[in-house]
Amino acid sequence: MVGVEWVLLEREAEAAVVTRAVKDAAQGAGGMLLVAGPAGIGKTRLLGEVRAAASIVGKGTEWASARASELERGFAFGVVRQLFEPLCAAADTKRQAALWQGPAAQAREAVLAPVSAASPAGEFAVLHGLFWLTVHACRDRPLVLLVDDLQWCDAPSLRYLVYLLPRITDLGVLVAATLRTGEPATDTDLVRQLATDPATTMLQPQSLSVQATERLLQQAFAARGVDSAFAAACHKASGGNPLLLRELARTLTAQGIPASAGNAAQVAELGPRAVTALVAARMAHLPPATVALARAVAVLGDRTDLLLAAAHASQDPDTALQGADALEQLEIFHLDHDDSAPGNPARLSFVHPMVSAAVYDSLGRAEQVTAHHRAARLLAEAGADPEQSAAHLLQSTPSGQGWAVDALRDAAARAEARGAPQAALRYLRHCLNELPAQAEQEQRLSVLTELQAVAPLVNMAAARDYLQQAIRLTTDPHRKAELLWEYGAALYYAGRSDEAERVYKEAIALLPSNETDIRRRIQAGIVTISTGVDTGFEHLHDEVALWWRLEPENTIGSRMLDCAIGAADAYAGRPEAISRLRRGLLGGYHSWATAFSIGSAYFALAAADMEELIDILDSGLAVVHRRGDLEEAATLYSFRGLARWGRGQLTEAEADASEGLRCLEILHQDLSKPLTASWLAEILMDQGRLDDAAVALNRSGVPNSVTQHPSGPVQYALIARARLQHLYGDHGQALESALNCGEYAKEIRIYNPAILPWRTHAATCLHALNRNKEAHRLALTELDLARRWGAPRALGRALRVTGLIHGGPQSLALLKEAVHVLEGSPARLEHAKALADLGAALRRSNQRQAARPYLRQAAHLAALCGAAPLAEHARTELAAAGGRQRTTAMTGPDALTPSERRVAELAAGGATNQQIAQVLFVTPKTVEVHLSAAYRKLGVHGRAHLPTVLATAGRSLGNTGNGRLK
Repeated sequence: MVGVEWVLLEREAEAAVVTRAVKDAAQGAGGMLLVAGPAGIGKTRLLGEVRAAASIVGKGTEWASARASELERGFAFGVVRQLFEPLCAAADTKRQAALWQGPAAQAREAVLAPVSAASPAGEFAVLHGLFWLTVHACRDRPLVLLVDDLQWCDAPSLRYLVYLLPRITDLGVLVAATLRTGEPATDTDLVRQLATDPATTMLQPQSLSVQATERLLQQAFAARGVDSAFAAACHKASGGNPLLLRELARTLTAQGIPASAGNAAQVAELGPRAVTALVAARMAHLPPATVALARAVAVLGDRTDLLLAAAHASQDPDTALQGADALEQLEIFHLDHDDSAPGNPARLSFVHPMVSAAVYDSLGRAEQVTAHHRAARLLAEAGADPEQSAAHLLQSTPSGQGWAVDALRDAAARAEARGAPQAALRYLRHCLNELPAQAEQEQRLSVLTELQAVAPLVNMAAARDYLQQAIRLTTDPHRKAELLWEYGAALYYAGRSDEAERVYKEAIALLPSNETDIRRRIQAGIVTISTGVDTGFEHLHDEVALWWRLEPENTIGSRMLDCAIGAADAYAGRPEAISRLRRGLLGGYHSWATAFSIGSAYFALAAADMEELIDILDSGLAVVHRRGDLEEAATLYSFRGLARWGRGQLTEAEADASEGLRCLEILHQDLSKPLTASWLAEILMDQGRLDDAAVALNRSGVPNSVTQHPSGPVQYALIARARLQHLYGDHGQALESALNCGEYAKEIRIYNPAILPWRTHAATCLHALNRNKEAHRLALTELDLARRWGAPRALGRALRVTGLIHGGPQSLALLKEAVHVLEGSPARLEHAKALADLGAALRRSNQRQAARPYLRQAAHLAALCGAAPLAEHARTELAAAGGRQRTTAMTGPDALTPSERRVAELAAGGATNQQIAQVLFVTPKTVEVHLSAAYRKLGVHGRAHLPTVLATAGRSLGNTGNGRLK
């Protein structure tokens, strides 16, 4: 049986899919191939088929492989390092420089040994860097990434794959991975996202048939032959699982049992226990030193250095090498020799995780704990990467020894430097338990300080607990106030606003009068949490009124207070909010911009149609891509999606909202998901993609029926659902959703229709139900509020809806006013809606000639925005009015989308496609698509003509008009 090469049977369909996927990647259309099934079904063998296909149909393809393990599932970017370390090491000097150029350099510490942890990159910056490393790796050749046992993949590497997947179809990259079903994954949600992504093709190999079983047994028993009844018994015992069948055959042949019908009964006793039984039988005849070596490798993990395994097994290297050779002969081990390393050391691995598990399980739990602690100590003494030692400490019980504390803290620092806060949090948690009982207060506080810094990036609930502990141990008033500030934010995110307010008051009471910066930060927190709860400011009226009159200072705290107060004023519909918000955000994006008060400030500027918001968010994203974390990225992408939606840039808005929602899902950050998912749904509705909008709303986490007082910004999901139900024709249900939203908006004091236009949604539903008196009352109320706020988009929408409901001559006057208000504003899509509704109203009043220019312009603007249903509606009305759309309207500079315009401008300035892609945070293929569209619309054949054409353009529709309050 040793050395038998088992043939691949009944996998023709899977092999065809593999070949197709490799061909697609070779042609620049990447994707993911996920092979899922139980242990032993042949998943790893199919990965081998991917590699074989790459050498045949994808000549020149580069490949890299990784095998996840249970032990290393907490190892920061462990799988990423397995994939890219050898690839980078094999590259010559020129290729190495090309691999790490630009943003890819941000991922160097995630892949290679950290140079310094002094200025760690945020997780999002590292993921972005890994993406560009992947782009560079496949620039001149296709790339295949093989990952075995994805269920054990560490969370940071899973996040890399989730980040890569939406962009992979533009790259010559194939990710092929195996997933063992029935095994708890390191992160079930991330694995689910990978499995359900549109770029993923799922393969689920089935059990072998009786006929295939017989063929494989004939191969195993060769000259002795196989009886059909015996083969049927083997099939039943193994369930058609190829690995179990192979090990069953090995056991039977080793025991000299003929494959005859008379021996079928013996088969049933061995089947499900084939692997364990075989390993136990072979190990029983081995010398104790060899058994100890096998158990050492089972503890240390695959790819263990022979010398380390020998030390763990307390034996000399020669004895260990002899044992390793014996285990390889028995097909328990396989040995790899690193020819490039000094002394050509051997690396020891098991032939299959099931074999490793069988050996590991032969140790009792107490023996396992002791063995892991010994492994951790050996690795620490050998100067190994601290995360290697920490991985074993996580499997052992706390010992209270100083070296273990140091190893865990070092591992946490390394993990944070690599952009893996989850791993850092895990190490520091164990470190806190590892501290000796008599540890000094200062040492415990030091570890807690590290914990409370990293915990909010991963788990806000955990952050609350560690902050509480740190607060109890802190005596310095300023430091205590800082901790109380962070603790209050954590409570707010947990929906515990009342407790957060009490904590903030306690913090203010600690501070001396000259501590103005931290005081104002805390005041900003109180204003923010009071803005979003039903009690509002009533119980703080006198105190808060003084904060409104504080003189501004050039400090973070003062700016945060300006943002918080400005947002509160904006929610109430007070126009004076804008000057305060502009003062708070003076100078663009700041490092404190993801403090929880800032999101409301972004929202308020978007509601005011302020042009500078896009620039602030752009500058923020540039910073976040260099050094930021996922929380920052989610905030900035989400609000840029909102701002672009307001401008009618639907394609760009969809991309941003999708990216923001994806970041939130990677983070498992549920509080903000209703906001971003709702905006994405609204954007999709404007594109006419109602089913996709329904899917987006499902991702919000807000149930169809909110039966209790909701927490979080669910009101936006309610209003989006109302619109979707209305578009589907369910006006009664849509009305109920809109009114529910209105009740909630009143409770939390959102009166500004630019923030939450529930009245116009409800009025539209009432109008559809012929309840026009109620509809008119609601529409007029919203119109009054919109006039008070004065921003073009909200006012234009209120005028348009009121005009549609009102009817008669005044209807035309309201619709004309809506068009006038929106003309020249950034709100292109709302302008297109007003033009279409005015044109249709004129056509219905038999003013067909007057209607045509409005409808023609509406169709043109709607098409530029990507609002297909509106464009079609305008064209239909135009035809009914006796006009036709000019086909020349979609050429020239004004026909460029904002993305096409930006790409063309950068290309005209001399930037290469690669440089443009890095500036705009898109793939090089996306740049090519935008440039091709720009060339076609501008009537040029290359970038040499772009400077002249763009210089003579009249204006950019991506930057039309000025957002303003009237």
